[in-house]
Amino acid sequence: MKEADVLRRSKDHLVRLLDEVERQLSETPHLAGQEFTMADVMLVPVLARLELLDLENEYIIGRPNIAEYWILVQQRLSYKKVIGKYFNGWRKHRTLLKAWFLVRIRSLLKRY
Repeated sequence: MKEADVLRRSKDHLVRLLDEVERQLSETPHLAGQEFTMADVMLVPVLARLELLDLENEYIIGRPNIAEYWILVQQRLSYKKVIGKYFNGWRKHRTLLKAWFLVRIRSLLKRY
């Protein structure tokens, strides 16, 4: 499979996932109901990575329920302690550089 095909399929999968999340968040404040659960814990890194890569306009902002959810998640103390500290200020650049390096190595080794 060519890189362009992998990228297209991954993007399509992400869009379907986010559309489903948007639908669910129109019914409940969190993915699995009224409380923040492991389902939310699994989604937060995806949203954080989209923001880190400056893709929030394409994937988050256009989905109002996800956008509102994302604002609330970022206000959680647990988010600030575990994820937020790596995505602000100079640490954002370090996180990006590390991710870029790992992707390049995997691409060179053809280990996706």
